[in-house]
Amino acid sequence: MIVEPHFSANSFGYRPGKSQHMAVKQCEENCQRFNWAIDLDIKGFFDNIDHRLLIRAVKRFTTSKHILMYVKRWLNAPVQKRDGSLEPRQGKGTPQGGVISPLLANIFLHFGFDTWFEETFPECTYERYADDIIIHCKFFKESLNVLAAVKQRMKRCKLEIKQEKSNIVYCKRNQKNHPPFKPRYVKFDFLGFTFQPRWVKGWLGRWHLGFTPAISNKRRKRIGQTLYKMKIHRMVQFSLQDIAILLEPKIRGWINYYGKFRFSEMRKVFRVLNYRLMMWVRNKYRRFRKKIKTHAFRWLGNIAKSFPNLFLHWHYGFLP
Repeated sequence: MIVEPHFSANSFGYRPGKSQHMAVKQCEENCQRFNWAIDLDIKGFFDNIDHRLLIRAVKRFTTSKHILMYVKRWLNAPVQKRDGSLEPRQGKGTPQGGVISPLLANIFLHFGFDTWFEETFPECTYERYADDIIIHCKFFKESLNVLAAVKQRMKRCKLEIKQEKSNIVYCKRNQKNHPPFKPRYVKFDFLGFTFQPRWVKGWLGRWHLGFTPAISNKRRKRIGQTLYKMKIHRMVQFSLQDIAILLEPKIRGWINYYGKFRFSEMRKVFRVLNYRLMMWVRNKYRRFRKKIKTHAFRWLGNIAKSFPNLFLHWHYGFLP
């Protein structure tokens, strides 16, 4: 609690009372206020944090010798590889997955980015979750200057911005006054959500083109790969109820996180799951094996209508 009161309100990563959903919500609100967003990607952040600069940042909060001693020991501890060999530290990097690494990363970027940015560009704003940063600007030329300044700042902090993954995105496709050129990027990903122009319903029931988040294609593919690796279609030794119990924690987690914004987009995720369940039906019951897949889908659909609470996603209306 020594450093927590000093952190910026725009920093959301690994802090009490703050969450990823709060960062996404603020990003959505700022996309309505600002025309341009800068999607920053720091190259190998946790592997390239400079130890000397990090210790200087920690000393800004405490001069306690035992705290500094343990921080140095943690940073200098070698990494054990899978073959058992030890890889010594080269004066940079924090162990990913370590209990103290998120706090040290927040301390480093508090001085390396947060305070510097708020003092240098008070007319702009941002959201940061660990090393994931979205900056909002009103004008395109302003965003070019901000991106160039951030690159220089990261270079001074001995970090590097990925040129190919750091883009300037236009956030106002529904605005009447478009820029005099065609924007190259009109969407970006942040914390597993894709921000892009979508039709949204206004207060008076009228539809308009907004800029909102929904589950990203990368996360949808990752969920699909997870379902494929589980080999649900081969679990013919289990009943449908057993599979529902097995999948419930995962489905609940996906709905609670990705369903927070644009819940209807989850249909694309559960379409893959329903397909896997249909393949289970074909492998489980011999009468469906030589028939077209429509018969298995129809049988599964009848089960879903009779028992809509069997699978959690069926309960929310994502029926086969």
